[in-house]
Amino acid sequence: MMRIATAIGSLAALALLVAGCESSTRKYTMLGVYLQTPAQLPERQRTIVVVPNPPLSVAVGRLPELREVELVSARAIKTPTRKQLVMQFNRHGTVVIENFTTERRGELYVLVLNRVPIAAPAIREPIRDGRLVVDVDLADEDLDKLVEGLNAAAKDAQAPLGR
Repeated sequence: MMRIATAIGSLAALALLVAGCESSTRKYTMLGVYLQTPAQLPERQRTIVVVPNPPLSVAVGRLPELREVELVSARAIKTPTRKQLVMQFNRHGTVVIENFTTERRGELYVLVLNRVPIAAPAIREPIRDGRLVVDVDLADEDLDKLVEGLNAAAKDAQAPLGR
């Protein structure tokens, strides 16, 4: 009986991870920002992700540098020639971004949404304002849903405990 309950719990957790977390009418988007790492590191210290456009395999650390709990807000910028996801992070996220963009110039960071690698921009210069702007290759509707989910996750993370 215990194994069945554990299996059901595992399946439920897997469904939440794949689809994002749902709460009545809101759908949350999970966020992870991972840093490029040497491919020579042992597998227990890194993983390989494949970014779809342009197709690119990148070795990244196993743990994200940033998650949705550090996110303050997200928005989309759409023009006829490009789409961008703009994410503003809290004070802790701002310090993390400034540190990794200062120390890892020329390397990549990988944006992962709902466990799917979306983009791998190069770090060109230090970012001191806590804002990541990432070109994305997503349909307008998908981008809008992701922004809505990121903002729902950010709002939930900022809510006081015990509400």
